[in-house]
Amino acid sequence: MSVRDERELNEDEAAAVRGLSDLAEGAELRPAPYELLITGGRRRLRRRRLSTAGAVAVLLAAVVGGGTALGGLDRGTAGGTALPAAAPAGASVSATVAVAATTPAAGRDPFAPVRVVIGQGTSNGKEWKAWAALWPAGTREQALRQAELMWEERHAAVPQLPEPVAADVLRSWRAGRDVVNLYVTVDGRRQVDDSVHDSAVPGAPGPLSTDPNGGLEGTLLGFKGGEMHASPVLLAAVAPDVDRVVVTWADGSTTEPRPVGVGDSPVRWFGVAKKAGSSAKSITLFGRDGGVLATSEDWMN
Repeated sequence: MSVRDERELNEDEAAAVRGLSDLAEGAELRPAPYELLITGGRRRLRRRRLSTAGAVAVLLAAVVGGGTALGGLDRGTAGGTALPAAAPAGASVSATVAVAATTPAAGRDPFAPVRVVIGQGTSNGKEWKAWAALWPAGTREQALRQAELMWEERHAAVPQLPEPVAADVLRSWRAGRDVVNLYVTVDGRRQVDDSVHDSAVPGAPGPLSTDPNGGLEGTLLGFKGGEMHASPVLLAAVAPDVDRVVVTWADGSTTEPRPVGVGDSPVRWFGVAKKAGSSAKSITLFGRDGGVLATSEDWMN
């Protein structure tokens, strides 16, 4: 390379350097999007955590037998009642889960259910009893253990009941809601039909009263095992404002099942079997002043 050629190359390089310098001075330099990076990282970490948590979740309401429910309270019976709509598989379940009231009230053990007989009688010479086992509301972290304990009880009567399934507990669990397992025994033996419900906790915000336009909320049990198939048992919930429940049968006779409290729950439950040879014309709820609060014609007809 000649001296002249080398000098022209050096001048070209210097011009290029000056051009880059001018470009750098005119460019607007901004700090790295730190908050966006952190947010994105947290979002990815949260998704990974939810994916891991889903592996230890459990289905609280398995479908294995035969029953009926109205009013949207029933989370699923052993009788094939459809579960309420849930998030599709694989969908994020963190965005819609309430976070209020996640700490159990003092003295309420989410792992120790309160068990009460809410109705009883005889059918074909056998004694039946309707039961409500109330599992107090727990935290999200306690939901799995609570569901496992409930499954152990249910599985003893229903051997084919599947074990807790991953991820479903995150869709089933609801903050600040008790869980009630309803079932029937005949001559002391638990039947395969049962049902799992959400229920209001003590001190829940807002009024808890009877909806005159709503259906009576509960489940009809006794079909699957056969012992009560001709006289299935209605197990239903009533609000605190209900004083009397009157079942009027098609033959004109009446039955008055007594609503029973379960622990400190504000919701009460009753159990009544279908009368042999007659269907129920209506079930009427009366208030303390004797007035009619609501009437249902959808059960045992």
